[in-house]
Amino acid sequence: MAGEFIGVEIAVVVVTASILLAGILLGVGRAFGYKRLEHFGIEELIQSVINAAIIGAFAAIIELVNAVSSSLVTETCSSGDAIAQLVCTIENLDIAIFSMFQELVKLTDLLGYYQSLSLDFTAFSIQPFANLSGVSDLFLSQLLSLQFLLVFLDLNLQILYFVAQNALLLLFPLGLVLRTLFATRKLGGFLIALSLGLYILFPSFVLIFPNPQDDIQNATLEMSSFNNNSMYATMPVIDLNDNYALAGKLDVMSGRCFEEGLNETSHCTDFVAMYADDPPDFSGDLTVIAQRNSYAMSKVLLYSIVAPIFSLLITIVFVREVGMLLGSEIGLASISSV
Repeated sequence: MAGEFIGVEIAVVVVTASILLAGILLGVGRAFGYKRLEHFGIEELIQSVINAAIIGAFAAIIELVNAVSSSLVTETCSSGDAIAQLVCTIENLDIAIFSMFQELVKLTDLLGYYQSLSLDFTAFSIQPFANLSGVSDLFLSQLLSLQFLLVFLDLNLQILYFVAQNALLLLFPLGLVLRTLFATRKLGGFLIALSLGLYILFPSFVLIFPNPQDDIQNATLEMSSFNNNSMYATMPVIDLNDNYALAGKLDVMSGRCFEEGLNETSHCTDFVAMYADDPPDFSGDLTVIAQRNSYAMSKVLLYSIVAPIFSLLITIVFVREVGMLLGSEIGLASISSV
């Protein structure tokens, strides 16, 4: 299995060369009585043996990392480790938010239609829904926010794709190679810690935040129900020439037909019977939609921006501490201090 990873063969060659070089330095230092050179050779020999042990156990370490990553999260989206779970979750969120975006576009088109309607009574004209401009602006701002969230989700996906493909396949073996060299030991330890932190900690701490997909679907269904409501559907062009037909429809949409004393008028009777169980409330339904959209978007904001930042901070601390440990000289001085 280890042969499948980039850089493992190079690490083996470098470790072998470093063991030979350390042996030469140790022999030369002892032969000529150079204690400092002899001590340096011993230290490098110990480092080379440790690197050889890490490389020898490379396949086992990779399996352990995958097992630990899988055990840290509950399988809710797909089988596999934490990074696969998070990729699957965000992909589903991306699809759900795009559906919500589509329904919101339809809703803003519908509001624009009614907002521009005008009743002409020769002597004067009125626009009953002119005040919908404020609500339209609210939903337009939500459209921009959804586009903003889609960009952040796609950015998170690209980062996760990179981590899933390169953390263990490239960064970890490259860290092993660099750690075998004296001059790049700290950089190698940093890359090993970085690969472990990105692969295990980062996705695991994002997944502890609540998944907003149910709230997104509820908001989308609310808008879909509004957009597909036959009472709120746009009128045929030919009916727009009949002010009475338009006025009757507006009475029903506003709920006036369901008020006592008006429900027996000619244009209200049929609608009262049709919507007796669920009277239409155009403005009320819009306020419910606005509230549900805001709630769903706030949870998406938490999951797509706040959660990754929180997880990234923890990962940075982990990489710093473990990188310092792996990049340090684990030699005679360290062993004697312990």
